[in-house]
Amino acid sequence: MNRAAVLPDVELERSARLRTELEQRSRTTPAMLHSIDAEGRLISVSDLWLAKLGYTREEVIGRRSSDFLTPESREHAVKNVLPEFFRRGRCENVEYQMLCKDGRVIDVLLSGILDNSAIEPGRVSLAVITDVTVLKVIERRLAESEARYRGLVEDQSELVSLATPAGRLLFVNHAYARHYERQPDDMVGKSLFDFVPREAHAAVAEHLRKVCGADQSVEDENQVILPNGEMRWIAWTNRALRDTEGKVTAVQSVGRDVEKRVVAERRLKESEARYRLLAEISTDMILLVRRDGTRFYASPACRTLLGYEPEEMLCISSQEAIHPDDVGFLEDQRAYSDDEATAFNYRMRRKDGSYVWVESVSRAIAAEPGHLPQRLVIVRDIEQRVAAEQRLRESEARYRLLAEHSTDMVLQLDLNLVRRYVSPACREMFGYEPEELMGDKSGGMAHPEDAGRVAQVLQSLRNGHTDRDAVIARRRHRDGRWIWVEAQYRALKDPQTGAVTGIIGTVRDISARKVVEDQLAEANRRLEALAAQDGLTGLANRRAFDDALTREYNRAKREGTRLGLIMIDVDWFKAFNDRYGHPAGDECLRQISAAIRTTVLRPGDMAARYGGEEFAALLPNTDEHGAATIAERIRKAVLLLAMEHHTGANRVVTISAGAAAAQDSFEEGPDALLQNADRALYRAKDSGRNMVVRASSLPPKRSAKPLTAA
Repeated sequence: MNRAAVLPDVELERSARLRTELEQRSRTTPAMLHSIDAEGRLISVSDLWLAKLGYTREEVIGRRSSDFLTPESREHAVKNVLPEFFRRGRCENVEYQMLCKDGRVIDVLLSGILDNSAIEPGRVSLAVITDVTVLKVIERRLAESEARYRGLVEDQSELVSLATPAGRLLFVNHAYARHYERQPDDMVGKSLFDFVPREAHAAVAEHLRKVCGADQSVEDENQVILPNGEMRWIAWTNRALRDTEGKVTAVQSVGRDVEKRVVAERRLKESEARYRLLAEISTDMILLVRRDGTRFYASPACRTLLGYEPEEMLCISSQEAIHPDDVGFLEDQRAYSDDEATAFNYRMRRKDGSYVWVESVSRAIAAEPGHLPQRLVIVRDIEQRVAAEQRLRESEARYRLLAEHSTDMVLQLDLNLVRRYVSPACREMFGYEPEELMGDKSGGMAHPEDAGRVAQVLQSLRNGHTDRDAVIARRRHRDGRWIWVEAQYRALKDPQTGAVTGIIGTVRDISARKVVEDQLAEANRRLEALAAQDGLTGLANRRAFDDALTREYNRAKREGTRLGLIMIDVDWFKAFNDRYGHPAGDECLRQISAAIRTTVLRPGDMAARYGGEEFAALLPNTDEHGAATIAERIRKAVLLLAMEHHTGANRVVTISAGAAAAQDSFEEGPDALLQNADRALYRAKDSGRNMVVRASSLPPKRSAKPLTAA
C-alpha cells in the first residue's frame, strides 16, 4: 500500500473523529448552539437548543435552520443578515424570533462564525443563541410603563416639573409650559427662579432646602410671574427624589393654580363684613341662640314678624316665645351638637299676644372655649303656607269622600306599581276588600292575553313618556270569572321637579257595554259576509271574486306558486228562461251553484257567480291541468242533475267551461289570466258547448296590426 492511498483514510478518520467530538460537545454544552452546513441545514444542535424549542434531535437534523424562524425573521435573515454574514464571515447579536414546536414564539440573539476548516467539505457555520424572551417582555413592559407615565404626566392639568436642588429645570409637562406660554423644550435648562418675583427668591430657596432635607412631600404656595407681567398664586407639592445612596438627584413638583382660591378667600373676608349688613336687611329673622335658650343676637326682621325690637328679643327666652304646645322640640339637646341643619315648624307669640306659624332652620356654630354651644337660627313666616296646606288637607278629605262613594274603583300606585290606595268600589266590582288589594303589584289580576298591554301602559306612564292613557282589558273577579273593565290612568308629578311620583287611576266595569259592542261587531261581520255573497246562489259575488283574484294572483307571484281559474257559462240559458220562466231559471242557477260548491272543496278555493249565468272558480296552487280536471267534474255534476231543457242540444241543462292557469311568469297581471280563461270558455261554446277547453290549446292571441294606406 502506497503513501498516497493511506493519507485520505487518515484524513477521513480524523474528520469523523473531530465531527463526533463537535457533535458531542454541541449536545452537552449548557448553551443554545447549532451548526449548519453550506446549504443551511442543521448538522448539530445542543440539548438546550432542543429543550428550548421542544423538538427531538431526529426532528431537526437535516432541516434548514430557517424553518425554525418566524416569517418576518426568515425574510430579515435572507435579505439582510446572510449576505453580510458570508461577506464578513461572522455576525453578532442578530435579533430573531424562533418558533417552538408548540407554536410559541421566543425572542433570541444569535451570534455566528463561518468555519472553513477541513472537517466538512464546503463552509460550515457555528452559532450561539441566547433566549432573550423574558428580557424583551420586560423591555416592552418598561417602554409601555414609561409611555403611560409620560402620557399621564403630559395629560395632567397640573403643572409638573423636575428640577435640580439648585432650581434648574430638567423637565416640564405641557401644562407647565402652557402656563408660561412656552414650549417644554424652551423651559428645560432655565432656573425656576426666573419665574418667581425677586422678593420671593429667598423664601423659595429656603423651601427647596427644606424639601431636600425631608423624607416626605412638602407643600408651599408662592406667586409666579407670567409673560404678560401678571402675578398668580401657585400651590406646590414638592418631593425630593434620591438615588440608591440617598443623595438628592432632583425635586419633583406638582403645582396647581390657586389664584381663584386666594382671591375667593380675600373676598370671603370682605363678604363677612357684608354678612351682618345682609342679616340686618333680611326679611327672615336671624337669631343666635345658646343651648339654654338665651339669645345674643336678633336681626331687625323681628319687628315685622313679631312686633318686637331686637333688644326686646334678646330678653325673651325661646320657651317664652314659642306656643306651649310646640316647645317639645327644644328638649332635643342634639340640636345644639349636630352639624346637620335642623328644621322645625311651630307657632311663635307676637308682641300683641297672637301667634304666627314659622319655619326655623338652624345649624350648630362653633362657640368660643368655655361657652355654651350655639346655633344660628333663621326664622321665616309660613302663615300663608300653613293655611294653604290646611286647605289642601280639606280638599283631600273631600276627594277621599268622593272616591269612597264612587261606583268606579279609584286606585293609586307608587313608582313600583304597588297599590297604595284602593277605593271601596272594589268590593262590588271584584269581590275584594280594599285592604286585600293594597300592597300588591297592579296588573296581577289582568287576563293573560291583556297583561302585556296593561303593563305597557303603566310603564309608559311611570317612565314619563305619556301623561294620560287608557286601556280596556279583562280582570279576574274573586269568584274566577273575567270582567271587562276600562281603566283611565294619569301620572302624578312633583310640582317642583316635574318628576313622576306615582299613578292614579279609575276603573269602570264595562261588561254590559262590551256585550253590546260584541253583538254589534258580530252583526257587522254578518253584514260584511252578506255584502260579499250572491243573494241568489249563496256563492261569492263579483266584487268578492275580483278582490280574491288580485290577492291570490299577487300571493302566487310572491311565493312562486301557480293559480288556476275556471270560467263557466250555462248553455242556452236565455232560451231556458224564455221557455220555463224566470223562477225556473233562478232555481236552475241555484242547482248549478250547488254542484259547483260540492266540487270546489278545498279551503283556499273560491266559487263565485261572475254575472247572470256565468260562474268562476279560483284555485290557488293549481296548474292548468288541475283546473281543467275540476272543470270536467263540474260539467259532469251539472249533467247528472238532468234538468229538463227541450230547447237545448242535449235536452238537459249543460255548461261550458274554460280553464287557464298563471305559472312561471306573472308579468301580464290578473286580467290576462281572466282573459285566457274567458277565451277558452268561448272556444268551448263555439265548438258545440257542453265541454271544457284549456287555454293552452288555443293559438296565441294575435295583436291587431295597424292599418296602412292602400
